[in-house]
Parts: sequence; structure tokens; C-alpha cells
Amino acid sequence: MADRLTNCSDHGPQPETFVCQHIVESLRTGKRVGFFWSSDDADDPRPDAWCADCNQRVAAAGGEWVGEALEQANVKLLCGACYDQAKKLNLRWRFRVG
Repeated sequence: MADRLTNCSDHGPQPETFVCQHIVESLRTGKRVGFFWSSDDADDPRPDAWCADCNQRVAAAGGEWVGEALEQANVKLLCGACYDQAKKLNLRWRFRVG
């Protein structure tokens, strides 16, 4: 099945991806928030992703996207190129010293 496309104002037609609102906001602010995803679909080059705070909320909900975890994620659509930029920015968060 072909990727569904979205038309990004910066990158033109791109594959659709989905991330939490905090990752989208990080692209605007440059503030690193972490970048987590499920390894359930190893064939997906851009699986749904979420920040460190959302990761903690999901863990507190027993690993389920329910209640506050789902509400606070407020999932947003990103184009594939924006997703790649967000991943590059936010993966550096894990290696920050101090």
C-alpha cells in the first residue's frame, strides 16, 4: 500500500506521519523534547512518535494510550520531511550531558 500524502507548505507532497503535539512544537521552538516510537512495525520508516513527557504518561497508564496520556499527546500530522527534521532535533535530547 502506498503512503498517504499530505501537502506541506515547506516541502510539498510528502508522506503523512503522526507525532505528539510537543514534537510539533519543538520544531517551532528548537527545544528538544525527546523522540520515542514503537518498534512494533519495523517496516515503517516513520512510525508514530512522541516526546519524553508523553512516554512517561503512557508508562503510568500501563503502556496504553488512554486518558491523560492520549489527551496530552494531542496527535498532529506532519509531513515526512518535517518528521525527519523533528527526529534529528529531538534524538539529540537523549545524548545531552549535564
